[in-house]
Amino acid sequence: MSVITAKIDKLLEDKNLSRNRLSQLIDYDFSNLNKMINGKRAFTKEAKEKILPVLEISKEEFESLILVDTYSKEVLEHAIQVKKESKNTDKLIMTIKIDEILQSRNMSRTQLSKLAKYDQSSVNKMLTGKVSVSKTVLTKLSIALEIPEIEIKSWIIADKYSLKILESALNLS
Repeated sequence: MSVITAKIDKLLEDKNLSRNRLSQLIDYDFSNLNKMINGKRAFTKEAKEKILPVLEISKEEFESLILVDTYSKEVLEHAIQVKKESKNTDKLIMTIKIDEILQSRNMSRTQLSKLAKYDQSSVNKMLTGKVSVSKTVLTKLSIALEIPEIEIKSWIIADKYSLKILESALNLS
């Protein structure tokens, strides 16, 4: 059982609520909510907003529970490290790190796209955070840059989550 599933079930038990009753309280389809709680589907923003007040849990704690179920301890530790080391800039950590690697190898993003065998426009959108990095592209970038996938994953989550949420997730792992 996942950490978030166990936590939600415990909170529901403490409140003497069933998952079905929770879905009624938040006016959310039971089947979809159940899939989210069981880790078969990602929590939607709407579901999170509705469920947090009923469960009386903070957004940060909820996000931490999701993270601990999604990423390894190693990825979380590395994300915390790069988050602490990063300077507060307008650029994403992932963008900075990949551009540094490219610069050290005297490469362009165009060359990276060709090495990764992926559309340059799509790679640029991913590197600048305009679209999510798919698992396929993550693997291709890892191979093209000759760096472990966990490195890139840690940059992505360091960009997406606060240090507080990352540390909380690590403490839960």
